[in-house]
Amino acid sequence: MKRHLLPLALALAVGIGIGGTIPSAQAASIAATQAAPDPAVQLRNAIDHLRHNDLVSLVQTMLPPAKYQMLQGAYEIKRNEPLSDHDREEFAEGFGRFTAPDAVDQLMAEIEPKLDKARPQAEGAILMALGAMQMAVASPESDLTDEQRAAIRLAMPGFERWVKGTDFLSSSRMRQALTLVTDAARQTGLGTLDDVQQLPLEQVLIRGGNVLAAVKQAVRLYGLDLDAIADSAYLEVVSIDGDHATVRGTVTVFDAPLTKEFDLVLVEGRWYGREMARDVFYRHDEDDHGSHVEIHFGDEADS
Repeated sequence: MKRHLLPLALALAVGIGIGGTIPSAQAASIAATQAAPDPAVQLRNAIDHLRHNDLVSLVQTMLPPAKYQMLQGAYEIKRNEPLSDHDREEFAEGFGRFTAPDAVDQLMAEIEPKLDKARPQAEGAILMALGAMQMAVASPESDLTDEQRAAIRLAMPGFERWVKGTDFLSSSRMRQALTLVTDAARQTGLGTLDDVQQLPLEQVLIRGGNVLAAVKQAVRLYGLDLDAIADSAYLEVVSIDGDHATVRGTVTVFDAPLTKEFDLVLVEGRWYGREMARDVFYRHDEDDHGSHVEIHFGDEADS
């Protein structure tokens, strides 16, 4: 897997989901066997780590021990390689923009003109977006399933209240949000790519978790509480058939329950989504029957 070093360390957690504590109704799920541990519990553990911004535990839960050690080894090899000026410049233009002493002022100077331009069009854009959603729900030609249509219908009133009642184009609110994120970014101590290179993977993930917490706070300023949504999550096992399982997850968003089923595969004693299982296991096995991970700085990952 080719990845930039910092994005790899900070974003490995993305893609599992959201969650809270295990509900008492979990007892109603189909019991797992010793050979096949409860997939809902495994997902819940990963979800709880994400809920509490614990990226180290999340990645360890998502990957089997051997794969995690391989990732650490690849990271260590890469961080001991010399950096180029291009690598440093690219970092400065990315994450480095959020760690500069005057980061908020610089970012606001770029964003403010866009906010000014969008304000006169905001009301019409909102109405068009709401109308498009209603048409998608009503149209028999849309790709939505009946379950998705029902969920969107339930969420529409709350979503409309949120969209119409939140000033997304407020300069003061944007400044508040950027202040939260940039303060957290500076507190990581990762002002340069050289700073990142000095830290082992777990330390970068720990600091990334603090940035994630700040991002959640920033989003909350816009009336969307990601942790509250996570706390509403409910997981139940629908079926376990050998090395395949289906888990249904439900969260409450805009006062409406949204449900999605996840198809999982049992590999090396753990459950993984089909896509992840293919990417983490089988794709590597095609490479001369050996797994390897490549971690890249700068834009060399695209070469």
